[in-house]
Amino acid sequence: MKRSFTIVIFSFLLAVNLFAFPAHTFHTSLTRIDYNAKDKLAEISIQLFTHDLVPALERFAKKSIDLEKTPDIDKLILQYLEANLILKDAKGAAKKLVWVGKEQKIDIIYVYVEIPLEKDFEGYTLQNTVFFETFKKQANLVVARYNEKKVDLLYKVGDIEKLISPEAKN
Repeated sequence: MKRSFTIVIFSFLLAVNLFAFPAHTFHTSLTRIDYNAKDKLAEISIQLFTHDLVPALERFAKKSIDLEKTPDIDKLILQYLEANLILKDAKGAAKKLVWVGKEQKIDIIYVYVEIPLEKDFEGYTLQNTVFFETFKKQANLVVARYNEKKVDLLYKVGDIEKLISPEAKN
């Protein structure tokens, strides 16, 4: 119940910031991870605001970026995510992100990746430091679903890894 309330409040604050303040100082991303047991895949969708992604990629690549004109932009986005969205198994081994694709809307870009896994998320940790190097007030919300379980994780600047577990205090 507490987590559902947190998500509602977070969503409300996000909406208020998006519509009330065009030049906002609060930055956010939303990641959804679904474990596909049949194919043994973590299917991941990441919602990013384009006005947040571009400066982060420019800092990462050390060059100007145009999401529609920069050559190999998908590869660059994947490299950025590989450095900032890291899933580790119980032994601490990082799992490789596999590019699926992206959808670009006017202000939002949806990035789709997947990770082959041997089992569900029990014992796995996740690092989500997307945009932390660029924005001091970045917050990343992650919703993970597996085996009829749902885990909500909120990352703020300073957070590194969190255990993907319904029992963990994240």
